[in-house]
Parts: sequence; structure tokens; C-alpha cells
Amino acid sequence: MASSAHKTRLVAGIPVIDTPLVQSALDFARTHNDAMSFNHVHRSWVFGSLLASKLPEFAQTDLEVHAVSAILHDLAWDHKSIFSTPDKRFEVDGANAARDFLKRQASHFNDRQRQLVWDSIALHTTPSLARHKELEVALCNMGISADFAGYEFPGGLISREEYRAVVGELPHLGFKEEFKKLMCGLCVHKPDTTYDNYVRDFGERFVEGYSMQGKTSVDRLMKELV
Repeated sequence: MASSAHKTRLVAGIPVIDTPLVQSALDFARTHNDAMSFNHVHRSWVFGSLLASKLPEFAQTDLEVHAVSAILHDLAWDHKSIFSTPDKRFEVDGANAARDFLKRQASHFNDRQRQLVWDSIALHTTPSLARHKELEVALCNMGISADFAGYEFPGGLISREEYRAVVGELPHLGFKEEFKKLMCGLCVHKPDTTYDNYVRDFGERFVEGYSMQGKTSVDRLMKELV
């Protein structure tokens, strides 16, 4: 069981950490995300908490760091967000917004905890890196991935009953199509931030006029070497 000296409460029958900071993060996310996005980040936190309870390697996870990271991880995935900038990936904008939130709300966090939140959010779409970072970073990525994979999450760690209970309490609200719209919106309005990551796949498949011509890593590196 992941370690925590804090009290807990149940969400869909799953124990989650319950602190003033976590409640503040939930309020902040609810204010700055639409209902679909808020339910997604909330589910991601709950699924991460469930995974942490089942995997012994996460016994020493800082569950408050994980909670804040998961809850605030998508503050800027909508290009219209007040936290969105024209030149940064949405993950970085979200990580910066969370760091500013912590400066105001988490005086008890040390520099390492604040950095773990930033890293968790900045790397949450990059499992090939996140899974090899600190426990909190890896767990944040895993919980988010579980919200997409559901009971097909590797290892049989999330049962159909557990998944359905979480989605029943925190419904999808058109998650699949709304997620697609958000990613396509980034490709239309912030294309330069999408060429080196998975968002480009949405642009190439769904956005008319989006092109990777001259934008790949090979293109850039060969140009710089001339």
C-alpha cells in the first residue's frame, strides 16, 4: 500500500488521499477545466491511487504529490486556456501553471516535491521517460494511461468492475470525441508545439492542411548540419 500519513476518503470505493491541498487542487481544476476534462483528471488520479494500492513498488509514493500532479495535469490542453502559450507544449504550460498554483497553496512543499509535480505533468504523455523517473512521475503517467486503457490496462490491475465504478461516478461526457477536438485544436492553433510529439498524429490524420513536411527531426537536424 502506498504510504501516507494523511486521512483518506472513498471515490467509487477506492481510497484516495484527502488533504486541504488536494481539495484546493480539485477546486482549481474544476474552475479551469470544463466538465469533461475535470472528470478525466479526476479519474486519472483515482486510477493512479488504485494502481499504487496494488503495486508494492509504489509503497513509498508521496500520494499528495501524485494527487496534485494528476488533478492539475491538463490545465492547458485546450488552446483557449488562460494557461496556454503560443510557443510551449501543452504539457509544459500545464506544469508551469501547477508550479504557480503550488507557490500560492503549498507552503509545506519543498523544492523536490514541487519539481516532482512539474516533472509529472511535463512528462505525462511520454511513458518511455516517465516510467523511468521517480515513483510519483511514473504513477501519474500510469493513472492517466489507465483512464484511456480502462480494464485493458496491462497486467490485469484494473478490473471491469473497478473501471465501471469509477466511470459511473465520474462519467466520460463524450471524452473520446472531445479529446480528439482538443488535440486537433492544438494542431491548428499551436502547430509548432506538436511536431515532435504524439499530438502530430491527430494533425496528420484529422486536420486539413497540417503537414510534417520539413518539420521532422531528420529535417531539422540535416538543416542544422549544413
